[in-house]
Amino acid sequence: MSKANTKIKANSIADMPRRQKIEILIAVMSGMFLAALDQTIVGTALPKIISDLNGLNEIGWVVSAYLLAAAVATPITAKLSDIYGRKVMFFVNVIIFLIGSLVCGLSDSMAMLIAGRAIQGVGGGGLLAGAFTIIGDIFPPRERGKWIGLLGATFGIASVIGPTLGGWLTDNLSWHWVFLVNLPVGLIAMAIAAHALPNIKRDFAGKIDWLGAVGVAATVIPFLLALVWGGDKYSWSSLQILGLFAMSLICLPIFVYIESRASDPILPLRLFKERTFSLGNLIVMLAFLSLFGAVLYIPIFVQTVQGSTATNSGLILLPLMAANVVANIAAGQFVSRTGRYKGLVMLSLLTTAAGMFVLSTLEYNSANSKVILGMVLVGLGLGPSFSVIPTMIQNAFPNRDLGVVTGAVTFFRTVGGAIGASLLGAVFNRVLQDKLASISTQNIPAQFADKLKDPNFIQNYQAVDGARSALQALPLPAALKAGIIQGFETFVAASKVALTDAIVAVFLAAGVLILIAFILMAFVPNKELRTTHADEGEAGLPV
Repeated sequence: MSKANTKIKANSIADMPRRQKIEILIAVMSGMFLAALDQTIVGTALPKIISDLNGLNEIGWVVSAYLLAAAVATPITAKLSDIYGRKVMFFVNVIIFLIGSLVCGLSDSMAMLIAGRAIQGVGGGGLLAGAFTIIGDIFPPRERGKWIGLLGATFGIASVIGPTLGGWLTDNLSWHWVFLVNLPVGLIAMAIAAHALPNIKRDFAGKIDWLGAVGVAATVIPFLLALVWGGDKYSWSSLQILGLFAMSLICLPIFVYIESRASDPILPLRLFKERTFSLGNLIVMLAFLSLFGAVLYIPIFVQTVQGSTATNSGLILLPLMAANVVANIAAGQFVSRTGRYKGLVMLSLLTTAAGMFVLSTLEYNSANSKVILGMVLVGLGLGPSFSVIPTMIQNAFPNRDLGVVTGAVTFFRTVGGAIGASLLGAVFNRVLQDKLASISTQNIPAQFADKLKDPNFIQNYQAVDGARSALQALPLPAALKAGIIQGFETFVAASKVALTDAIVAVFLAAGVLILIAFILMAFVPNKELRTTHADEGEAGLPV
């Protein structure tokens, strides 16, 4: 029987030859690459998607739908991998991801695109959780740092390729190919896994807590909807928004009750008694909030405000992603050699906050050097957060909890990203609407002035060019037409300042939240990473 078809118990996998472990790592990295590529390749295409589908108000959902679906599905897919094996679920997750990619690639509306992104999220969340779980299966905590650092570097490399590839595809083919390109990449990942990945299983797999999964969805979805729609579609004090918040608040204690009674809960409440788990996951949420802020809004700034191409906006993200790769590898090596992590994570969070505050000082005519400096700092800071914090949390529990703990980390990371994308999107839309409302439309005909106040219009360069051509074609005296054109151009210039102010507000909010994460990290215990796998009941570890 070939090793690819061999069923291996997770508690005996540590005895594998090192060469086989490395082959497994390559297979895991291929899945990580697929999921990571899609998270960053979309960013540079967003302005074009917004333009074609008139979807500025739903921009947050292009990311949030993916992350929310991943958050809900991740604990389930993590448990299914315990029951049916890591390899089986790897293939299932890739297939689901590719189906979602096909739906996105064929989309002709924001609703269809968002639905496809949700399907992608189910598969992508499973791939991400599976990657960290398998690394935990084959390496003890002290060794995990450098290997998870490689996973982080894979994420970073995919992120380097993603924006550039996304920009090139958008400029030379269409934004649809940003999603369709996943199809050949996914098939390659499946081919690698078919050869190298064994079907790792656990002796104590348990069963799926379906009721708990429903409780998670019922608690998180209304909360996220309230964040997305509040201040945009509905006022914050509206019955709809208050009702959604109330629904989430009511469902939360019900979910807690379900989990307290479940024999095999999807999110065991006992985990929260460990300070490393509770604080660590909160820090993860805040860190990924910051990441999505940078990846989403820098391309909008470069394309819409500075008038650059999608390709160039992808290239401008390279410093962030390159710094992220370097920091991931270096951080993983550091914690594996020293067994310590607290000081490194605190430094990384402080660096991330500094980068966000640099980006929060951007002006509409800022030089690229300032943008690059901010992104390098953000990339250097987020690298260790990605690779070290999961190891830190895994280290606090015995090996029998590896699956559920890793699934929980991925859950909170994706929920944090979803909330972050929605929250930052709400900040962006609110500031932009207020700024646009204050800009004068003097001398501009009423039928055009109303359009200019629409945030969707000002971000659609094709619509702006069309309005400019329509104004120039008006059958009016030359002097009067010149005054109208001048008023229009003055408004367009002022709108770029408004866009910049909205983007700056996003980075400022992200920086403040990262500082909160830095403060929280000070209260995390600085436990030395174990050099061996911990069996259940090992002294000093919670059971």
